[in-house]
Amino acid sequence: MREIVAKDETLDILCNEHLRIIQKKHGYRFSIDAILLASFVRLRKHERLLDIGSGCGIIPIYIAKRGYPNDMTGVELQKDLFDAAQKNRVINRCEGHVRFVNADIASAVRDMKRNPFQVIVSNPPYTRRRSGRTCPNESRYLARYEEKLDIDALTSAASTLLSKKGRFYVIYPAHRLGELAHAAQSKKLALKRLRIVYPRQNEKANLILAEFLKDGGTGVTIEEPLYVHNGTEISDEVKKYYTFED
Repeated sequence: MREIVAKDETLDILCNEHLRIIQKKHGYRFSIDAILLASFVRLRKHERLLDIGSGCGIIPIYIAKRGYPNDMTGVELQKDLFDAAQKNRVINRCEGHVRFVNADIASAVRDMKRNPFQVIVSNPPYTRRRSGRTCPNESRYLARYEEKLDIDALTSAASTLLSKKGRFYVIYPAHRLGELAHAAQSKKLALKRLRIVYPRQNEKANLILAEFLKDGGTGVTIEEPLYVHNGTEISDEVKKYYTFED
């Protein structure tokens, strides 16, 4: 396996050695946010899943290694991240039902909308497009700033590519929940589940996990808070996200 890891890449072994992820040493690398989102997703038998802005492929591969044989597709704009995702599907032995597409989601929509998805997930850029000098590392800049994918474009793509009553899952900054809910509602995506994420107790919320239903009605379930840390340690719940059953 080590022979397919390039000199500018790392191999991270996670989840009781069940999950192996190749990433670039420099540039965008996935964070715990992707694991929180993947653990929030509910996927039923035979449902097809699309991951928008898939990066190194962590979310569909994580879900696959949890034991889901569903057909899953990840769309990733950046070629380096796409190449890593392609390697990761091979080393995690899920090539049969996980695939990746190197494309801008705006252009991919035209081909994909012929065969809608029941579930769409995204860990999108969190920060509004900025002016002036850009981040010297383009990979991190595109992953963090809405230069190529803002919340309006994301919710539009999700609504277009979802089947009726399909579900859209997203993780987003807590302070931008209003924007997210407004953009989603304007695309006929109704908020159905919401979980607020806190770094630890007695600290302000920094993220939200949300599930939207296409053409859904009113009524939202507010789930119990998720605390990522207990003091200086990872919380017991989050530890479980990194523990796969043998």
